[in-house]
Amino acid sequence: MCQFASGFFKPDTMEVKIADLNSHSETARILGLIDDETPNAWREFHYVPTGEIQCRTLPQDQHSRRECEDAVRARWPRFVEFLNWCFGEDSYIGGSLDLRGCDLKGVKLPESIGGSLYLSGCDLKGVNLPESIGGSLDLSGCDLKGVKLPESIGGSLDLRGCDLKGVKLPESIGGSLDLSGCDLKGVNLPESIGGWLDLSGCDLKGVNIPERFYGQIVR
Repeated sequence: MCQFASGFFKPDTMEVKIADLNSHSETARILGLIDDETPNAWREFHYVPTGEIQCRTLPQDQHSRRECEDAVRARWPRFVEFLNWCFGEDSYIGGSLDLRGCDLKGVKLPESIGGSLYLSGCDLKGVNLPESIGGSLDLSGCDLKGVKLPESIGGSLDLRGCDLKGVKLPESIGGSLDLSGCDLKGVNLPESIGGWLDLSGCDLKGVNIPERFYGQIVR
């Protein structure tokens, strides 16, 4: 299994290519690296949130593993700088983004994510969430003060244990909505919820269930 974030590089030129940050095989498929004229020129690497860089080289490569790792770090001294470069690229960032527990200070998230986004346990102060999320969004345990949620989420939304005071929930959620343990006083639920609705541990007095609700309620 690939570590986040994964990509490819060329040891001779240190050219870097990224696409699906969770998968080398998907990156190779998306960018057509398996059909490259010199398919053996590309090597796998990881730049993980802890700041560790791991480059995979072969004995015949022009530069050693350590030299390649130093070259990557010289270009992106910190993980946040590498991540922002990835998000700023015109190339497609496929799949989901799992940033649970990561330090997001200085990170500029993409405006749109086709897959899911996992940010549970993160400090979201100063972080702008994507305007559009095709998959699910996990913000369980996060402080949502000042956070603007997407207007529409294609998958599920997990807000377990969050303080929802002043938070505007999306108008539409394609999947399920987990609000277990939340104080729902003054909270307007989405107009449409495609999956189940978890309200366990909540005071349901005065709570209006959406008209377009297709799942079941967990109380």
